[in-house]
Formats: sequence, C-alpha cells, structure tokens
Amino acid sequence: MSKKIVIMPVFCEAHLIEYQIPNIIDTIDPDYIIYNEGMFPRGPESTTIVSREFIKNYTLDGKRGFDFNLLERIIKKAQETYRNTKIILNKMDYPVHLTNASECYLNAVSNFKVLGIDIEEGDYIFPYEGDVFHLESSKKEIQGYLDQLDPNTGFKSNWIDFIENQYYCERSTLKPFIDKIEGRHRKICIRYGTEEFYRDVVLNFVSQKYPMLYPTDLVTYHYCWWRPGKYKQLRYDQLNRPSYYWQQFDQALNQIRELKEKEIVLRPDKPISSTARYASYWEIEHPKAIANHMNYINKDKNK
Repeated sequence: MSKKIVIMPVFCEAHLIEYQIPNIIDTIDPDYIIYNEGMFPRGPESTTIVSREFIKNYTLDGKRGFDFNLLERIIKKAQETYRNTKIILNKMDYPVHLTNASECYLNAVSNFKVLGIDIEEGDYIFPYEGDVFHLESSKKEIQGYLDQLDPNTGFKSNWIDFIENQYYCERSTLKPFIDKIEGRHRKICIRYGTEEFYRDVVLNFVSQKYPMLYPTDLVTYHYCWWRPGKYKQLRYDQLNRPSYYWQQFDQALNQIRELKEKEIVLRPDKPISSTARYASYWEIEHPKAIANHMNYINKDKNK
C-alpha cells in the first residue's frame, strides 16, 4: 500500500507547527510527518548573511532555532496524541557547500534513507513548508486528487499569502478570486516514480513554477507573514533588505491590525499598478486549528 509522507525543512517555526500538525492529520491523514529542523546556510532565499550576531540572536547552538526546545515539546505531545502517524523531528545539518536555497530544500525533503524510510514507486510525498494549512473540509478533495495521480505526476494548488492576521492577504495572490484570472500555483503532492522527476519538481523551491504538475482548485492557506515578536525580526534579517524597506513594511502591519482599510500599501517601492504593492482585506473561512494562534484576532473585540 502506498505511503503518504509529509516532509519539510523548518527553522524557528514552532509557533505555527503546534497548529499545523493537527491540520495535517485532519486534511491528509499521513503515515509520516517529518520536520527537518535546521538553518539553511544562506537562508530561504540564498541571501541571508549568517553573521555571529545572527547566530547569537536566532539559534541555540549555531544550527538549531531559538525555539527548538519548545518545538521538541510540541512534537513529543503530538507523538503521544496521534499514535497512528509517525511524527519525526530530525536535527538537520546542511552541508556547507549548499548555499543555494533550492538545493537546501531538496536536501531536506529527500533524506528518507537517513530516517529509515524506504521510498517506493507510488508513494505520495508532500514536500511542505512550516506555514502551510488547508481547510479541514478539503480532505475529500485532496484524496480525490491523490486518486488520479500516476507515478511521476503530482498536483499543485492556489496559495493565498496571509499578512499579520486572517483578514489581509497579499493582493497578488488573490488574482483567481478577485480578478478571475490565473494566479500563482505551488506544489502540494508528488507521487513518487523516479528520483529524477522528484528532484526536478522540488528544485523549483525559489522560482515556485511547476508546469509539470496538474493544476487544481484546492486553496492553500499560507501564513507566511504571521510572525509574532522575535519571529518577525528573524524574517526581516533572513531576507536581508534595507532597513527603510522594513520600516515601511512595519507601518503597513500596524495598519493591518487596525482593520480599517480595504487596501493597504505594503511595498511602496512597487508601481501603483502592481498587485505586489498591496495587502487587501479578504474575509474567508480559515482552518480551525489556526484560530488558536496569537495572530488570529477576534474581529468584534478589536473594534
């Protein structure tokens, strides 16, 4: 029988993983959930300057994230709660020569042998990220897509990027819903056939272009900018952009928390005509588990 495996690299994402695990169980019901925790040598976009200060601020030992002890507790509790799923927290050490983020990602979603897992033709692999969720009601939809896959095929979904709370999104990711035109698709599942095909898909981690995968109507909730406290400053330092850029970004996040404007300028450096310039209000049902996150707000209480 084909296995279902969810696998991903993570670094300082315990605040979301606590709620992601039950969401994965409810939507995919996998045989394995694997978290490879460790810092990419050059960060998620190959631009991070990993200085002594960076290591001191964001790691415990130069490799593990500052919240690793919390993550261990979260994983242990999940292992006790979901006994039908093998949940693994692996200390991931990336080779120093892997300075490209896509190569690091490939390394972190293909280390099955090290973990004692035999990958066979027909297995379903979900190369995830630590801030990805789906509606619980999507379980049948996801299974329906899985049933249509042959080895060396896979499917992708529509991703909505949420900013600061559940009411604002990257305007550019709302194109299919507001403008009724094709938006950005990103990978969800690959049915394993050959190592070559799997590699070709996941190496698009930075470009996020997957012409070899089937498009679907599935909506993926990407809480990429739910970064409370120290997690937010880490993200700023990982992306290595000018300080004035993040000052403007912070001002936009403050406006978002006020829930007053339908559209907020998130990136003033982008042209007025560019959807990447804005964060837009978009009210939509969210996965149940994420309602416990500190960035999820009660709209009525916020008035």
